[in-house]
Amino acid sequence: MPDNSEPWHLMPVAILATLWHLAGAADYLLTQYNVAPYLVLFTQPQSAFFTALPALADAAWATAVWGGLLGAVLLFLRSGIAPWVLGIAAFGLVVLGTYLIGFAAPSLAELTGIGGPVLMGTACAVSLGFYVYARQMRVAGALG
Repeated sequence: MPDNSEPWHLMPVAILATLWHLAGAADYLLTQYNVAPYLVLFTQPQSAFFTALPALADAAWATAVWGGLLGAVLLFLRSGIAPWVLGIAAFGLVVLGTYLIGFAAPSLAELTGIGGPVLMGTACAVSLGFYVYARQMRVAGALG
């Protein structure tokens, strides 16, 4: 029988998820709007690459960012649809990572060295972790 009491860790994880996805949203917006003070942190080839992604990669990135942020807020609100939204966001990030690492020309590794693929893999793992956590909380009855 599901327990409707709130586990002690739900709110800290929801806050961490929200902060994580806010950072992703900031990165997305600063890149999409070509904010010069942000883009100077990248090399010229990196900046040109990330501001000119193909539509599918850009859609996957947007899905990951905005779906992740929405899912994190829904987790904070203890909504039962949070796992679905976080799962879709994680899928979007995996699609983006697969494109950047395996299909883009130049690849993420060619643009950034090993750091880019490691960061992308870590981001995918964190995103999948938030999805798995939300799913477990739903199964445990902590989410509506």
